[in-house]
Amino acid sequence: MFTLKVAFRNISRQKKRSFLLAGAIAFGMLVITVINALTGGLVENIRDNFAHALGGHVFITGREFNERGQIISKIRPDERLDQLLAENASRIEAFTKRSQALPSLIFGSKQTMHLVYGVDFHEEDKLLASLVVTQGSLDPVLTLENAAILPLPAAERLGVEVGETILVRLETLTGQHNVGELLVVALVEDQEQFGLSAAYVSRAYLNGLLGLDPEEYQMLNMFLTDLGLVDEFTRTFREGLVKPGEEPDEDEPELTVSVGGVPLDPAQQQRRVSRWEGTRYRVMNINQIMEPVELAVGVLNRVGLVIFIILLLVTMVGITNTFRMILIERTKEIGTMRAFGMHRSQVQRIFLWEAVLLGLVGCAAGLALAGLLILVVGHWPLNVEPALQFFLNQGRITFRLSLGGVLLNMFLVVLTSLVAAYWPARAAARLSPIKALSSNF
Repeated sequence: MFTLKVAFRNISRQKKRSFLLAGAIAFGMLVITVINALTGGLVENIRDNFAHALGGHVFITGREFNERGQIISKIRPDERLDQLLAENASRIEAFTKRSQALPSLIFGSKQTMHLVYGVDFHEEDKLLASLVVTQGSLDPVLTLENAAILPLPAAERLGVEVGETILVRLETLTGQHNVGELLVVALVEDQEQFGLSAAYVSRAYLNGLLGLDPEEYQMLNMFLTDLGLVDEFTRTFREGLVKPGEEPDEDEPELTVSVGGVPLDPAQQQRRVSRWEGTRYRVMNINQIMEPVELAVGVLNRVGLVIFIILLLVTMVGITNTFRMILIERTKEIGTMRAFGMHRSQVQRIFLWEAVLLGLVGCAAGLALAGLLILVVGHWPLNVEPALQFFLNQGRITFRLSLGGVLLNMFLVVLTSLVAAYWPARAAARLSPIKALSSNF
């Protein structure tokens, strides 16, 4: 306790020097804290926007054979599924039910294949809130049965504008060809570079084209109350939906490359599949889809870490040089303390405690400045390109910090300060009292 008091007194009496050292540490802490908070917020915003676009955090699809021996996507009433939903109801915030197809979209002499989701717009207000509209309005989708929301790249390939009608050509679940008309009411930005690009139409209308009843669906999606439970929740449903004697479907989704909105998936090569009875389920989650995106965003964290390490090394050199100067200035003082019976270890601890206190003060100042900067920037609405809105939350940058990350950064700062002060502290402890007292410094 005595050495701590002396260390605090020493840094207090050299205010200018302590201010400069703590300021350098604070700047490094400010940089890494803001970068970590920024990447955390970006990942959270992207995850939320992905979840709204895809309709949930966990996705269940069902596959079965039809009368013609073709595999179709459909979810029928199932006691196993109902029981699992009832048992896990407390962890489920909301459901969405969707249909999907990969039809040909035709406008004049142009056509393209593009993924189309059939959704219940009255139930999926989160989806509508997350879409970034570049042309048109989303209001008609609540009243017009054949209204369509088209991603901007697909509209550009077709050369279609808002208010025009396009043809949609697809196969029903029984293998028959069908054609419908869609009225384009809005064009929206998508994230085709992340593999997320889909048009949205009424589920009842798409079901009619696919040969499903209006209330039937092909995908059951769930929003969870706690995203930390996503993997465990997925595993519970994946295991619970396997019939006795049935091999679990371990295939995991991969982010595929798309050209013209058409996924190029090498896994889609024809292979012989043994026929099964009933419905087989595939359970996926947002983490599996988000993994490539988080890796891309994580590059920013790594850049921030490199900058932080460089700043720590520069600060470390400054601390070492400063403590060497302090050692020279306090030579007689150290000799006096040693002459009055102070042990070498106590002298060394005084120097090390000074380094720790400087590190902690710098961390506290850096965190305070980072918090102020985050507070200001987080409430500042940005007028950015529509494509960048996918990374924001209602036009604002979101910052998210983890306590573990902050504590780790503080530990690195204090450890660096201790290492930088160790050799001057060791040299101070080894000073001979007689030589120290006879020194001219």
